[in-house]
Amino acid sequence: MIRRVAAADVRLIDRAMARFGAASGGSRTFLASPAALAFVASEGEEIFGWCWGYHLIRPDASSMLHLHRVEVAQEHRRRGIGRALLRAFMSAGAHAGASRMFLTTAEANAPARALYESLGGGLAAPGPTVSYWFLLKPDTTASGWTAPGPAAVQTSDCRALLLTGVAGVGKSTVAEAVGKLLTEAGHSTAVVDTDLLAQFGPPLTVGPVGGRVYDELKCANLASVWANFRAAGARCVVVAAAVESVAQRDRYKESLASCDVTVVRLIADVDTVRSRLRRRDTGPKLEQHLSALARREPSPTETAVEDFTVANDRTPAEVATEILARVGWAGQPRYLPSPTHPPELRAT
Repeated sequence: MIRRVAAADVRLIDRAMARFGAASGGSRTFLASPAALAFVASEGEEIFGWCWGYHLIRPDASSMLHLHRVEVAQEHRRRGIGRALLRAFMSAGAHAGASRMFLTTAEANAPARALYESLGGGLAAPGPTVSYWFLLKPDTTASGWTAPGPAAVQTSDCRALLLTGVAGVGKSTVAEAVGKLLTEAGHSTAVVDTDLLAQFGPPLTVGPVGGRVYDELKCANLASVWANFRAAGARCVVVAAAVESVAQRDRYKESLASCDVTVVRLIADVDTVRSRLRRRDTGPKLEQHLSALARREPSPTETAVEDFTVANDRTPAEVATEILARVGWAGQPRYLPSPTHPPELRAT
């Protein structure tokens, strides 16, 4: 967990200082300063990393952040902790009104510089030390992260891939292929087909209201199933679901607690989808899907639902490989929660 250090958290900051060899004695005075800003990454009593700096007010009434130090324990590097600390620090400053952040690091500190540049930092000047400037906004930054509130920040420690698309496009088949690749790479992965979570009926109501019963049942059951998978050790989950509105997408995200969620829409030409439906379904169910496909028009909300689209026009393994590459999960070390895992972390 990434936790913002409050004025009363003297013991927490003292433990972080002891963990990273910082001189002690001034933590209470530091935390009492309105300009002080610090975050600690920890689990229980163990400290993984920390960062601290200042929110500086300028004479023209604008303000900026100065990140003085960020460190992650050697044994916990390459897990995204440094990135999460920086994001929390930048988020808090943006919500407090800061428009920019700067930091200085050694020119030869290549891992740190790679991290800063990946988060949108612009190089200020060459020399034995180099400075980076970051533009901050209340809602998002150039690096694409959404700024949370200024209170304690809980980072996501799991990843979810939500595959959507029309009936017959191949969501379940591709989900299984993605899960297979992740499992073979050593990631603890769960695969969920939401259609199997709503094998129930008839609903107490009919018509559109009855249809919403099934949608809500899928989301409610997914929340319970994911909680069980996560308790068993899963840190990745691949979900096949029909998501056709922003409200549906947000409801599924609620069900996938503690997950960074990426939504991918699978697409295929109508003849291919029709052929797949005929191989898969029969009777009234087939006729229902074919009729829906014939009258289907793209919803104006769809462009806001998915993060990107992928054509399901190859083998499931090939499509799965493309998805993992585009979402940034390909080739990652095992059990890591974040899409990128920069090494290092020390800025002084």
